[in-house]
Amino acid sequence: MSLSLQTHTVGDIAVIACNGRIVEGAETAALHQQIRDLIPIYHFFVLDLHEVSFVDSAGLGLLVRLLSRLRSSAGDLKLCGAGPNINKTLTVSRLNSVLASYANEADAIAAFYDREPGQDLPIRGAVDIVCIHSSANVLAYLRELLRQAGYGLLTTGNLSDALTLIRATEPKVVVIETALRDAMTGGMPEIFRQFTQDLYVVDVPRSFATDDAGEAGARLLEEIKQRTPLGS
Repeated sequence: MSLSLQTHTVGDIAVIACNGRIVEGAETAALHQQIRDLIPIYHFFVLDLHEVSFVDSAGLGLLVRLLSRLRSSAGDLKLCGAGPNINKTLTVSRLNSVLASYANEADAIAAFYDREPGQDLPIRGAVDIVCIHSSANVLAYLRELLRQAGYGLLTTGNLSDALTLIRATEPKVVVIETALRDAMTGGMPEIFRQFTQDLYVVDVPRSFATDDAGEAGARLLEEIKQRTPLGS
């Protein structure tokens, strides 16, 4: 069975879902190329192994090589969803102490922000704001606007990933598109309320995308400054 790869991002972490076998040959070459192509943009990776049935020695060797390369450039690699056979392989080879493995994607992402033994600071920089907007263009503008204002932030276009980032990073503020918030259905409004009950939530109005960019940005920055502890 050939290896298929699907990539999505959560904040600035690339998550690669692997389906098939990670073995010597075309499979390891494909995974290696996928990460090489993404390294200029991303430095933090999660490999989701839920659908991986087998990893051979060459496959494990590739994972170790990738981990070493990423750490040499201040990045990191974590695994999630490994089944019993792969967990056994990691244990027997004693690579479980090198390749950090987690039950699910959310736990692996959260681990990027945990304190490591002997470290005074988390691996990642502090996150002040998680920003959620459905427009990639508006999100890009918000990302640069808030970073230039000195805030540490992560951005995402969907609520599911936003909840993962909020859990992992414990920001002080959530900036969310009003239309996206109003469109929540089912149990999502209550889940969102639970995740943000101790946070400051700032809405991005529907007119933000079409207003004068400078004026809209200035209004948002002023609201963050006036309504949240980030302005104190």
